[in-house]
Amino acid sequence: MAPTSTGLIATGMIEGAFDADMVKRMVPMQRVGQPAEVAHLVAFLASDQASYISGQVISINGGMV
Repeated sequence: MAPTSTGLIATGMIEGAFDADMVKRMVPMQRVGQPAEVAHLVAFLASDQASYISGQVISINGGMV
């Protein structure tokens, strides 16, 4: 399974740490990611549809560099 790299995900860990203006400046997609978006990627990587994927880093970070 490929490792992932995450950006700002709407969890208790970042709650109150970033205001909306800061998120818009930091994240090209101008929003935080949702836990379900990460879960969808994990489900895909665990499925047979991803059986030929290997050795990749997949960034789920709204375009953050």
